[in-house]
Parts: sequence; C-alpha cells; structure tokens
Amino acid sequence: MFSSDEEYFLFLANRLLEGTLTAEERSILDDLMRVDENRRQLITFLENNPEDQQDLEAEVIYEKSKPIGFTADRESIVHPLPNHKKIKIISIAASILMVCGSLIFWTVKTAKEEKVDSEWQTIATGKGERKSIKLSDGSEVWLNNESTLRLKNGFGKTDRVLQLAGEGYFSIAKNPNLPLTIKTAHAEVMVLGTKFNLRAIPDENITTTSLIEGKVRLKVVENKQIKTYELLPGNKISVINPVVVPNHYKNKNAAAVQPQQVAFEKLDIVDTEVTETLWMKNRLVLKGDDFNVVARKMERWFGKPVVLKTERLAEQHVTGIFEETTSEEFLDMIKRTGIKLNYYTLNDTLYVK
Repeated sequence: MFSSDEEYFLFLANRLLEGTLTAEERSILDDLMRVDENRRQLITFLENNPEDQQDLEAEVIYEKSKPIGFTADRESIVHPLPNHKKIKIISIAASILMVCGSLIFWTVKTAKEEKVDSEWQTIATGKGERKSIKLSDGSEVWLNNESTLRLKNGFGKTDRVLQLAGEGYFSIAKNPNLPLTIKTAHAEVMVLGTKFNLRAIPDENITTTSLIEGKVRLKVVENKQIKTYELLPGNKISVINPVVVPNHYKNKNAAAVQPQQVAFEKLDIVDTEVTETLWMKNRLVLKGDDFNVVARKMERWFGKPVVLKTERLAEQHVTGIFEETTSEEFLDMIKRTGIKLNYYTLNDTLYVK
C-alpha cells in the first residue's frame, strides 16, 4: 500500500491528527519516529498542541511531483488560513519518495513559507520543484517549477478565484453556482468543471491554455476591448502578450506597443500523450528552442544556475522529450543529438561552452 516508510509515516501522522490512530498503528509510528529526529519533533508538536490541530490542517501541505494518473491525497487539502492566528510549527525537512519512477517531494510548510496576507494565501514552487495540491472545494492543482498560485480567503464558499504566475495543471471540481476564475497577468480563464493546462510564465511573454476535458472561456484585453474565446477539448489557445518595443523611426525615447495576438492550435500529441502536460510525468519538452531558452528552462527544471560561455550555442535549437534527472545527464543526451558542447560545474553553477 505504501511505497516507503516516509509515506507510511505521513499517513500515520494524519491519523494521529484525526484521532483515529489504533494501538497497533501507534506502535508502528513510534518505531518510525525512533529512527528520524525530524519525525519525532513533528509528532511531539502535534501531541503537545491539541488545541491548535484544527488550524494546523491549513499549515500542513504535502508536496510532490506525480503523473496525472495519481489521485491527490486528502491530506493535501489547502484551506485559506485564519487571519487571527499564525501557528508556529517546526520545519520538517523534505523527504524524497520514489513512486513509479517519479521523484515525490513531501514537506510540512510553515505559515512563513506559505506566505499569507489578510486576503490571499500563496503557494509557490522553487527551481526544480513541483507540487500537487488539493483545494478545499475538491479541485486538484499541479504546479510546475518556479510557479505561484494564490487563492482568496473563503475559497470554495464565497468565491472561487485563483491567481497564477507560472504553469499549472488544473482538474476543477464542478460547481455551477460558483464558477472558478484563474487570473494571469494577461488573461482570465473561467471554468465550471474541467481539466486543462495553463502556462503563464512571466518571462516567456505568452499565455497558453491547453484544454484536456470540458470547456473553458478565456477573457483577454485585445485592442483595448475585452474579448472572450471558448475552447473545446483537444485545442489550445495562445495569447501573445503585448510588449513595448523601441520605435527607432521617431526618436530615441519613443516606443510602440505591439498589439496582443491570439492563436488557436490543436494539442500536440506524441504516442497518445499530450505533450503540454508531460511535465507532470517529469518529462521536459523542448520544441525547437534556442539554447538561450534551453538554459532558462534547465535552471527551472533542475534547480541549478546555467551560464552559456559561447555565443555559438545560442544559435543551436533543440527538440525532444527528455526524462533525465540531472542537468549533466540532460547535456550528455543533447551531445548525442550532434550538438557540440562541453560543460563544467563551479560553485554549484553549470557552465556550458
């Protein structure tokens, strides 16, 4: 049933919170605590602070990277945190689990790490990190690396409003009386119940919605007017965000704003799988990206800074689906495609030439 001691420990810790831990399970929990100081600290905190357990549920978020086929655990439910109270909790080091060949990361987060203000709760991923969250309305969200998801207090009760910067896969629970809206920097996605991938990475200058199931409505500002587009399964819509570019024909200080562009496409499918969601299965997809773009994606994906030492590489383009688990393995695979490069690591930075 459980793929590792760490997963079993987290299951038993949740049973302790619920008050449903049996005597036999308590004995097993004691054995698991005995071999790990972090586990002992967490259980000690839970047992010594029973009056805080209801609020603590909002603080405990298990992080993991997993394929679409996995069902999110009920322990991962995220509730907006109460304004009147911030619970101090011992930081627990992330445990790395192996499930079906995918790296799975679990962490108990503090109120400080999951930044909270009076109106919003923020959940974020760093470089090389992906998370799975189950929201209080039953919706499931998978966050790709370097992404931020914000949800309002009262989510699932008074409204269903999310804000996304980065990339996420959404499986939205149906609620006809309370439609869900996801806001990005340049578009809004409105849904009732559906599955889709939304990519709105700030430095990529493009917002892409890929619909797997159901129907979504995309609202964008185009030529100073609000326009709405409906998307059907198997399609994706890309919004090229407006950018300011120098206007060299008038004067040095003048600038022109490129208009926002909207483009419809079919989903890219390889071996019956939608490439836009392969990141959830720990596969990095490149589609003719030049090496400057590849370097930025490597930094996000593997969590290690990358510096290109030669302009020659910037002219190279890379296409493929990669399952390598380290940046070095990834570059070795790139070399096999015929691209000539060498690399070395210095002070945890990868230099490519």
